[in-house]
This record gives sequence, structure tokens and C-alpha cells, in this order.
Amino acid sequence: MAAISSFGGGLDVTGLVAQFRTIELLKRTPLETRLSGLESRKSALSDLDSKLSTLFAITDRFTDTVLFDPFAARDGLSSDESVVTVAADSTAQVGTHDFEVTRLASTDTRVSDLFTGIDTDFNGILTDQTFEILVAHPTDDDESNRLAVTVTVTAASFAKTNEELFEDIASAINSAIATEISAGNLEATERVTATFVEESAGDARLILRSGETGSDKVLEFTDTDGLLNSLGLTRTTAAKNNNGGFITAEADLDAEFELDGLTFVRGSNAVDDVLTGVTLQLVNVSVDPVTITIEAATEAVRKELDDFIEAYNDALLFVRQGSRSGGQFARDTTYSTIAIELRSIIVSQVTGASTTAFDRIHEIGLQTNSDGTLFFEDASLFEAALAANPTLISDIFNASDGIATQLQDYIVNFTRTSGTITISQRSITNSITFQNARLEAFDDRLDQRVARFKSQLIRLQSALSQVQAQAAFFQSFFR
Repeated sequence: MAAISSFGGGLDVTGLVAQFRTIELLKRTPLETRLSGLESRKSALSDLDSKLSTLFAITDRFTDTVLFDPFAARDGLSSDESVVTVAADSTAQVGTHDFEVTRLASTDTRVSDLFTGIDTDFNGILTDQTFEILVAHPTDDDESNRLAVTVTVTAASFAKTNEELFEDIASAINSAIATEISAGNLEATERVTATFVEESAGDARLILRSGETGSDKVLEFTDTDGLLNSLGLTRTTAAKNNNGGFITAEADLDAEFELDGLTFVRGSNAVDDVLTGVTLQLVNVSVDPVTITIEAATEAVRKELDDFIEAYNDALLFVRQGSRSGGQFARDTTYSTIAIELRSIIVSQVTGASTTAFDRIHEIGLQTNSDGTLFFEDASLFEAALAANPTLISDIFNASDGIATQLQDYIVNFTRTSGTITISQRSITNSITFQNARLEAFDDRLDQRVARFKSQLIRLQSALSQVQAQAAFFQSFFR
């Protein structure tokens, strides 16, 4: 009788299960591809929203001219900034002015009599001494309002040397002023300062200085116990030699300057009420006349337009790229037509412009490339229009049918809350959620199929083992 042959070795269960899973996972690829496409589209819409929002923000700035008109920006120039610097806003009138500074505004400074530092000239005072500094603190209701700051110097200080006493008095004044500032009763700019100084070795003086310039900020006192008088701080004459008093007479604390032949007096070196929209910062007394020039801020306005061009081109090219074959916006006219609409607006005639000579962008030097992007072809046209009248440029953008106005009205439909982009993103989010649920369900079913397949292999392996055992048993009879 022929011998019974063996079935060979057992099954590679682990390897077969891995191969089975790999083959089954191929069915997952379409689901993953669909999810990836949804996520890419959602990301593209987010990018589009960002780019359109940036463009919208600029158009909003162009059209909202109540607080600031970017096209009416002005530059203030000084022929000698060591004498005066000039800043101008959009309300300033273009022109030139002759200017001279004859006196700068200064702070009210009081100095005490000169004392020998190591002497004890005040040791006869045995009680606390109190006085008030009346600090100028204008309010809406009272421009001449003053805050009385009470200062107390303790009796113990008067047993010290003059130098030590003056340090104590300065500390008491500065502390009292700081307390009022912390409490909100005084502004930091109104801070009165007290300082002990040695005019020469061994000497001692006390100096008080107002926080702000001008005759209306002159220091006033209520010398309750007569201490300030004893120090010589309240003298009504100029300080001289060993005598205390004022450094600058009250009448000379104000700035004095000439503008176009007219003389002006102001309490501050920062002057913003002489020329409309212009702030003058007086720096020094002039030797020669200075020329102040107010002109269109060409560089600032050009920067505004450059920012607009960059944002417009960025949005346009992004949509064009996404609308090509295979792009996120291909075959979706809701978004693929944005580039067409943007370009149509840019080249449109602005019927609301104040003159037909300036009612299209090319008339201020802007042109479009073949792909629709904007660029400055002739900056001289822009500069000439701006110098002539900023309205010639602003009308093109913010007239009732201006370019910025039209772009704003168009873009807002996409970028606003519950706008077109938001609605699309919500729909995509729902699809992503659904797709993730499908993938999760697929993975669950795959795990179940793999488990069943593995179980079947194990049972098959067990059956083969039994057959092999029986075959070996029968073969033993034919040896």
C-alpha cells in the first residue's frame, strides 16, 4: 500500500491577516481622498476670506473719511527744525508761512535764599510747619482752577543742619504731590518738583519748579506758618546773589512768536491753535526767519495706494489660481467669477467723481496688467493730481460709485457673518463631519472583518493540524 503523504507546515496567520488588512484598506482610499478634498477646500475658503477681508479693511479706510481722510494727508515741513518742528493733519491748508520764535515758554522756578549747609538757622522752630502749594489744575468748568496741596514739615527736621532740613522739605513736597497724582487729583504733567542743591561747595538752596510751562501755570502759595517766607521762596523779585525769588518773571513764562507778521503769545511750546490742523513745536529762539510749509503728503498717500494695490492683487491672483483646472474654485461660479467682478470694478468709470477728467484709475497713473493685476504706470500723474487737489484722487475711490465703494459693497457679501463664504464653510464642515463618521464606521467594520478572517484562519490551522496528526498516525502502519 502506498504511504500517506504529509500536508506540510502550518499557516502564517499573522502574515495572512496583515495582507488581508492591506487589501481591504484600499477601499478606504476614496473616502480619505474625499475628506482631504473637503479640508483643502475649507482651507482655501479661509484663505480667500482673509484676503478679501484685508482688501475690505482698506476700502473701508478709504471710504470712512469722517475721522481721517487718507487722501487728504498733509506733511508739515520746517526750514529749520532746530527752531520749530511742524506736524499737520488732513484739515490743514496747503501753503507756506514765515515764522520766528522770540521767546520759548518756560516753567515757573522759585529758589530759596542761599544758606550755609552745615549751619542750623532754623533750629528755633519747635513745631510742625504747614504750607500749601496751589497747583494749576484746569477743569472743563474752570480753566483757572487750582488744587491746594498741603505740605507739613515735622518739628524734628528743624533741629537738623540746613542741608538736611532742605532735603526733608523737598521730600515732604514731592511726597505730597505724588499722593495727589496717585489719587487722580493731579495729572502727572502737573507735577511740581522740589530739589535741594549745592550752588557751590558748602552752600544750600531749595528749588521749586512747576510741572508745566506758561504764566497760567505759575506757582502760588498759602504760607500758613511763614516757613516759605523765611526760606525766601515767596519773594516777588528775581533771585539774585544770595537772595531767593523767581528765575523768570511771570510775564516772560509764555512763548512768543511771529507768524506771517502777526505776534502770538502762548503758554506752551506745543502750539496747535494758530493754524488749523497744524501743531507747532517750538524748540529754540530763532536767529533768522523760518519757513513753514504745508503740503500734500505724497509718500503717505502713495503708501495707502500701494497697500491697496497689494491687497487687490493678492485677492485677484488667489482666485484666478484657484479657478484653474483642478483648483478649489474650478467649476464653481460662485467663486471663480470673483476675479472677473473685481477687475470689472477696477476699470469702471466713476460717474460720481467731481470731474470727468479724473473718473478712472488710469487718470491717476494706475493701470492693469494682462492678468488683471494693478500697478503704477505713471506716478507723476498721481503726484500732479494730489498736489492739485486730493479730492481728484479720493473721488475715484470713495464717491457714491467709487472703486473702493463698489469693492466694499461687493466683498461684504462674501466676508460678513453668515455671508457666502461662511455658508460654504458650514456646508463643508457638515460634509467633513459626515465623512469622518463614514471613515470611523469603515474602520469599525474593517476591524470586525479582520477579526473574523483571523478566526477562520485559526480554525483552519487547527483542522489542518488534526489532519496532519491523523496522516502521521496512518503512515506509521506502513513503515
